[in-house]
Amino acid sequence: MTYSLDLEVQNLLASWGHWVLADGTGLGYTSPMAMLMRGHVVEKSKPRTTMFITDDEALKIEGLVTILCEHKPLEGKILRLKYIDQMSDRAIAREYLTPLKYGEDSDKQVSSHQAAQLIANAEGFITGLIISKSRRQ
Repeated sequence: MTYSLDLEVQNLLASWGHWVLADGTGLGYTSPMAMLMRGHVVEKSKPRTTMFITDDEALKIEGLVTILCEHKPLEGKILRLKYIDQMSDRAIAREYLTPLKYGEDSDKQVSSHQAAQLIANAEGFITGLIISKSRRQ
């Protein structure tokens, strides 16, 4: 039960991250000129594949992430890096957590395990909010 709920929340967050990038258009960009040029631009990364999410559902997730950011700003930022910027645990640890913890010039490194733990904490927080909101209804 818990494992499937965790996967469901991860899929929901991935869809929310795609929705945020798409800016509600489903296209991933808003400029008409960019749309015209789109056929002539080489793709640098493969397109994201996520489950469909409605605007209402995405706005609910946005509200939950806002609550997370208010109570746990570090986890909120890391959740955004994971699901919106599509950064790996290792990249989050190296590019965000290490300078934050040790400074830019340090030889020390934050492990990717610590980034994964913070992401799991953030996902658990969102899961808890979803459960508490569903019990109130």
